[in-house]
Amino acid sequence: MFEAPLRDLLASQLEVLEDGLTLLKIEQFVPSTIGTRSFIDILARDKRGRWVLIELKRSDAASREAIHEIYKYVEAVKGHLGARDDEIRAIIVSTEWKELLVPFSRFVQDTSISANGVKIILAEPDNTITAQAVEPLALSSGRVLSPWHEISLYRSEKRLQKGIASYDASCRTKGINDYIMVEMQAPEGFYEASVLATARSINGIRGGAEEPTEEEIADVAIKMKRMDHLIYFVPQLQSPEEYLEIIRNDQKVFREVEEFMDDLEGEELLSSLLEYALFAKPKIDRDYFEIGYPAKFRTKLLDGEGWTIKAIHRRGAFERNSVLTDETILGEIAGEAGTSGQRLKRSIILSDRAEVTQLLKDVSECLPNNPVWAGMIRDQLEEARTEFPKATVDVSIYSPSTGMLTLFFTVTQETGALYVPTYTLAIQNEGELRRIYIGELSSLDDNPISADAFTNVLSNYYEGDIGMLVMTMTWGGYEARDIDILEDLNLGYGSFRCDAQGDERQFYRMKNRRWRQVPALQPFGELKSYLERNERLVRIIAHKLGPRIGPGICDGSRADRQLEDHVDPLTVKQGKYYIDPPNECDICSIPLSGETFMSDTRLKEHDAAANMCADCTIYYGAGIGWGVGQLYRNEGDGKWLLVGGFFGAKDDDDSTGP
Repeated sequence: MFEAPLRDLLASQLEVLEDGLTLLKIEQFVPSTIGTRSFIDILARDKRGRWVLIELKRSDAASREAIHEIYKYVEAVKGHLGARDDEIRAIIVSTEWKELLVPFSRFVQDTSISANGVKIILAEPDNTITAQAVEPLALSSGRVLSPWHEISLYRSEKRLQKGIASYDASCRTKGINDYIMVEMQAPEGFYEASVLATARSINGIRGGAEEPTEEEIADVAIKMKRMDHLIYFVPQLQSPEEYLEIIRNDQKVFREVEEFMDDLEGEELLSSLLEYALFAKPKIDRDYFEIGYPAKFRTKLLDGEGWTIKAIHRRGAFERNSVLTDETILGEIAGEAGTSGQRLKRSIILSDRAEVTQLLKDVSECLPNNPVWAGMIRDQLEEARTEFPKATVDVSIYSPSTGMLTLFFTVTQETGALYVPTYTLAIQNEGELRRIYIGELSSLDDNPISADAFTNVLSNYYEGDIGMLVMTMTWGGYEARDIDILEDLNLGYGSFRCDAQGDERQFYRMKNRRWRQVPALQPFGELKSYLERNERLVRIIAHKLGPRIGPGICDGSRADRQLEDHVDPLTVKQGKYYIDPPNECDICSIPLSGETFMSDTRLKEHDAAANMCADCTIYYGAGIGWGVGQLYRNEGDGKWLLVGGFFGAKDDDDSTGP
């Protein structure tokens, strides 16, 4: 049957496409002021009153023209009838979809109107039509590096080369075609420094007051093999279905995946499937393995430890793309493309719609858990495009989403400012800087926050276990609840604007959804005021987390459990209580009312004693014992019972104290 008779037959059976369609006209003419005139195959209205444009194609050759026709009809209807995008629908109907499926899928992805595809089957001789919905393809988004990486370490250059060969062989077998391997070498003295740092950390956890001995350092060296070479492996991100297909070839691994797959979704499912796909046979030849992630690549390996990049091995599309520079690749591995959920760098022209659209998409990927900044940036880009339509914008976003760890790193690291969330949108118009939008962390009000805030955050988000907070460092400290945690610490994500005209600068803050001029501002100025105003909270965070987070080690142990070993039943029976107990720890200043244990203990390497919380007792105290320190347990109502470290005959005095 030719196309015209098939069109008329379909018009008489519109219910096969969708219930509630009302035929308005066949071959509806729609004039257009911006192109050729348009004849819509079938014009209908759905049960919600929207225009439905039905385009019919009978063959593969004609199918290729369908998308062009739909674009033309939509614009004509919008212009002639004054209809909005949400008032127009398109249904593309064809008997053959082999050639049409890809352009249809692209149209569905790009258009702002509702679009459906239908394959029809004509049954002769009674000429009845049946219809099947066509699902659009999940089209490639181009280059999207996985935010989940692998680090394979090797004892020698020879072993490294075998590792590269094993990666190529394994990926070839699994059908992983597009990936990058960054070959890196440790700096001079790295191994020796790592051994010493680990020995110091272990000694601190054990309560040692002195530097580790030569024997302790040698013992650590025996257990820590020298690994001066590594491969940093980053694949192109694939779909869950593709990873499952890889895993199915290793039935042992596949059975393990089946056990948890239904319990996961979204990024958690995707990251797990990628991990198992890479773990499946054939295995990678390596001497040691670590997980990798964008912040670890940039902050730890390159900036912190000083590893040298020896070579960048590209495979598949990364090798074929000669325009793609090594600098761009390294930036995207470090998360600058936005896919890491932490960092984005880009320069765009506001008049280039494709660049703006891609940037907005990347902003959403960069800020998945920060809708405040994501909304601000969208609005500010639109404002800039309205006022400076031909301008360029240099975009830089850093949003680590590390919750309370953001404050910890800011105040304890020499380069603390590098850990502070921020963004800048620098607007250049005709070669001159005209405006900068700056994102900042700012206090929600000017009142100092309660010193109990640290304990409250642990209780509300980490089941009261500081170890759960510390162990987030094993994946870089990323915290999906970052915005809520910071809000509980009286911090919020905000922004301000600086307009430039020659040497003049004017500053503005958003109030009630409009810009209001304010005195001159400085980046990080709001956060600096917050830190000064909340010095006690900052001290608590630094002292609580400082001894637990260090080079090569994260100590997630609970101080309370370690102190339980010092509880002496005979001492408990004496019923001695602390006279006039302190309200806060002398070291970190945390309120003691929320603590289980407190000590009156001599400090390491000092003769002075202090009243300390459990953590400070473990990390800063000289120990529990007669002549060293006494341990007290919180019995409620401000009473602290002596439970350890006491030696001597029981007397009539049932209290102790300084």
